[in-house]
Amino acid sequence: MESAAASEPLLRLRKVSKIYEAGAQAVVGLTDVDLDIFPGDFLAVMGPSGSGKSTLMNILGCLDVPTSGAYEIKGGPVSSLSPEALASLRNREIGFIFQVFHLLPRYTAQRNVELPLLYAGVGREERSARALEALRAVGIEDRKDHLSNQLSGGQKQKVAIARALVNRPALLLADEPTGNLDSKSGGELLAILARLNAEGATIVLVTHDLSIARSAKKIVYIIDGRLVTSEKFREMRG
Repeated sequence: MESAAASEPLLRLRKVSKIYEAGAQAVVGLTDVDLDIFPGDFLAVMGPSGSGKSTLMNILGCLDVPTSGAYEIKGGPVSSLSPEALASLRNREIGFIFQVFHLLPRYTAQRNVELPLLYAGVGREERSARALEALRAVGIEDRKDHLSNQLSGGQKQKVAIARALVNRPALLLADEPTGNLDSKSGGELLAILARLNAEGATIVLVTHDLSIARSAKKIVYIIDGRLVTSEKFREMRG
């Protein structure tokens, strides 16, 4: 029998809105978003450019805060956290995978993966062991001593995934992660995400591409800052 704790959302958004002040005019990023994400979910967030996907991703990743509404991680309200506590939460609980790899060119693959552990104050031996473990998990341990500018685009993205995994976060956020990859490398990346999810990782994938979104277990749609049904999404796309 499943425990009560297992049925609790990992992330919970209630009536979350985000408004940006742009001179005299306010720009709406999100409006009244309700969303539950449970441990082990693999969720794709779809929508066209400017729909609010990145705003939602930034709020989920604690890179931005809602203008109104409530956002909770593991039952704790994010709004009550100081900037320092938010930074610690991001480093400890959330792994980020971006379209741009954000690797340091003069560092080896292993050193790039170790960086979150360095910021967390983890000792050298444990940093090395956990970085190698993460590189092994994405099948690129044999490139551990290569500088990032000696890696292909697909290899760089695998290193970026390993870096996102190395702190063993509760949540992986992937923002258009195949955008800079060829179709073969993109397929390999999606296969890695599917395997990580099968092993228990909770993943939120942001994309505008339905063929990529279908890799996820669930799809939600966002238009003009609002979550909408799949039927409404298709209707609004024309």
